Amino acid sequence: MKENIVPSYLPAASVTMKNQADGDQVTLFRPYEAFRLAELEAHAKQNERGALLQLGQRYFSGILGAEQDFQKAYDYLKRAAALGVQDAQMLLAAYYISEETGVLKRDPQKCIEMLTLAAENGSWKAMEKLAQAYRAGGNGVTPDHEKSYEWAVQAERMIRIYWAFYTQPFFVDFDETLKEILHAHTRISFALASCHADGIGTKRDLDAAMQRIDAGEQFVCQATGLAKVPMFEERRRQLQARVKKDEARAEKARKEAEKKK
Repeated sequence: MKENIVPSYLPAASVTMKNQADGDQVTLFRPYEAFRLAELEAHAKQNERGALLQLGQRYFSGILGAEQDFQKAYDYLKRAAALGVQDAQMLLAAYYISEETGVLKRDPQKCIEMLTLAAENGSWKAMEKLAQAYRAGGNGVTPDHEKSYEWAVQAERMIRIYWAFYTQPFFVDFDETLKEILHAHTRISFALASCHADGIGTKRDLDAAMQRIDAGEQFVCQATGLAKVPMFEERRRQLQARVKKDEARAEKARKEAEKKK
């Protein structure tokens, strides 16, 4: 696993406009989801990475004016992946595990290889998928809880990096992207808390689990302006109950040990 992974590419389209206040030019960034299909296809002819990725996503899922076409999606994603777009590499992994597409021969090992490539290039989505795959195993993947934990840690860190990018004032119309990132951060926070609470891939440590819950809730509260988040409060109560059980168990063991002296 690479250290200090950073995003190799952000799917944001640059738009140069004149500032109404002083007439100076200013560059803003908008999501490619805001482009019409014909506009994207024109940009794709110029090998613009974001347009290629967006077209691949649209044809893969059959959304935003595109009819589902796995072959056409594959062609766009392959071009984007070759240009280093990590989320295109992540989506290509699906072609090696899903029999629905009918484009490539099923190959779970190749799927993991593509997810790893995408993750090492900065795709938090690929990191989350790897964390899930190595935790559960199956589909040709041998469970590896240490790898699962490590990729979850990287995903949480990368999600924060993306959040910092997209909340800058010159990134506009990224509300849906921010919602997606916020939900992903909540999932990863719970997953990491579970790893610490159950000793999966790391030392069992209920205090560390609680810290993950606290950090996750703090992130959501800062992003939304909420004072508390019910799902985090519920998870905190569950962990507190486990702490009390552990303490009661330890106290019982201590008293039994004293009796034997």
